[in-house]
Amino acid sequence: MKIAKRLAVALALAASPAAAQTPGQPKVQPGANEPDWVVVLDRMHGLKMFDDLLNPVATTADAVPGQFRRAGPGPVTFRPVLALGLEVPIHGGYYVPGKGAADERSLWSYKHKATAKQVEAGGDVSPPLREGSKVAFDPGDEAFGLWVGNDQFRDKVYTEPRRVREMTPRLAAQPYKAMIYPVKDRATGKVVPNSYLIGWEYSTNDDFQDVVCRIDNVVLVGVKSR
Repeated sequence: MKIAKRLAVALALAASPAAAQTPGQPKVQPGANEPDWVVVLDRMHGLKMFDDLLNPVATTADAVPGQFRRAGPGPVTFRPVLALGLEVPIHGGYYVPGKGAADERSLWSYKHKATAKQVEAGGDVSPPLREGSKVAFDPGDEAFGLWVGNDQFRDKVYTEPRRVREMTPRLAAQPYKAMIYPVKDRATGKVVPNSYLIGWEYSTNDDFQDVVCRIDNVVLVGVKSR
């Protein structure tokens, strides 16, 4: 997307009625020469950055929910659908809270970065997964969280800010690194039950589109479904 066009779209979206950013919410920064998160959400997913956000920082980052439970029979699926961050090996998986790094399970990895032109063209921009990857898993009946990491920083970010603070000292000062949304059907605008879109930030510039993932057959613990 050309810079002028990207800025025009972002400004138009910002001028439209929207939920206010809470005082504790980290400010989302535009990605350098990349589609902004507000634009990715609107153009690709029919979502508004704050109106549809399910895990805002209402009080403190450590109080933000970030655990899931399986919603029904069958596996949970967790897959990356867009990659705009570092072009190094990226990894994703899940963990059981309270059990430390020993219970972090890897699921998939890729080395890929989509271009703004590919995003603007539409269609499937999911990164190709490396051999041995899987997107379906059985978490059992326990609550669990998700993580994303990469081979440059050699650490992880998590759906729970509290765990980021505990496990990733590099980001302890600003541990909110995952923005969670409902998935909406683009044709109808209706929410897809038990499906969520997650925008991840694994650095410090907070553009929240380093990795974009979708998870299905889950409920977000502590958050009322829409």
